[in-house]
Amino acid sequence: MHPAHGFDRALWPPDQVGQVTGLYLGLVDEAAPGLVEGLYLRGSLDFGEWYAATSDVDFVAVTAGRPTPEQLRALRDVHTRVGETFTRPPFDGFYVTWADLARPSYDCPDVACTLAGDWRDEGRVDPVSWHELAWHGVHVRGPRLEDVEIWTDLQALREYSHRNLGEYWAPALDQLRAVVPDRLDELEPWIVPWFVLGIPRLHHLLATGRLTSKDGAGHHAVAVFGERWRPLVAEALAYRATGELTGAYDGDAARLADDVVTFSSLALDAALALDSHPGGTMSP
Repeated sequence: MHPAHGFDRALWPPDQVGQVTGLYLGLVDEAAPGLVEGLYLRGSLDFGEWYAATSDVDFVAVTAGRPTPEQLRALRDVHTRVGETFTRPPFDGFYVTWADLARPSYDCPDVACTLAGDWRDEGRVDPVSWHELAWHGVHVRGPRLEDVEIWTDLQALREYSHRNLGEYWAPALDQLRAVVPDRLDELEPWIVPWFVLGIPRLHHLLATGRLTSKDGAGHHAVAVFGERWRPLVAEALAYRATGELTGAYDGDAARLADDVVTFSSLALDAALALDSHPGGTMSP
C-alpha cells in the first residue's frame, strides 16, 4: 500500500512542475499518440520539497511496450522542445514498461532516458527509483500508484546503497581531497550540498531503512553527527533553497572546503560501517 504523506497531495505538484509536465504531455501525445500511458514523479519532490532555483523534475514515464526507433526520435525531439521552453527546471527521467516496474530493477534492460537534459537511447535504472515510486511517488497520469505493481526489496536497496558509497562516493571524495589544497578557486558552490547532503542521505537509508529527501538528509546529519556541523549543513541547505551560499563562512573558501571534506569523510566512514544486512527491517 502506498504510504501516507506529510503534505496535501491535492496541492501538489507545484504550478511550475505542472507547467513542465503539461507541456511535455501535450507534445508527446501529439508526437507519439498513445505511447505514454503513465507519468509519475520521483525524487525530493515526492517528499513535498520544491525549490524553483535548484530543484529538478525527475519523472518515470510508462509505456505499453518498448518505443520503436521512430518513437525514440520523436521522444528526443519532444525533450528538446521542453528544454528550449523551460531551461529550468530540468526535466529528467526514463521510459519503462508496466512489466519493468513489476520486476527487480536490476532485471530491467537499458531504457531510453534523459540525464541533465541530454537524451540517451539507452541508460540504466536503479532500485532507488522503484522504491521512491512505490513509497512516495507523485501521480500525474495513469493509474494511481497504489494500483500499480512495483517491485520493492529493502535488502536489495540497502545493498545497492552500500555499494554506491564505495563505488561512487569514496572515489568522488578522493578527487575532492586532491583538488582542495591547490585549486580552491575552481570549487563550485554546488559541491557543498552535493557532498554534505548526498552522503548522509545514504547513511539515513542504511541506518533507518527509510528513504529521505535532501533536506531530510541535512536534518539527519545534524542529529547523528552533532551540532559541530550545523553551520555547514545550514550552508548546504541554503544553497539548495536559493542557489547561492549565504556567506556564513565569511568568504573563507579554504575553511569551507576543509569542513566539506572533513564532514564528508566522517559521514562516509560511518555509513560504510553500517551493516547492509541488518537483522530487522522498517516500513517506508
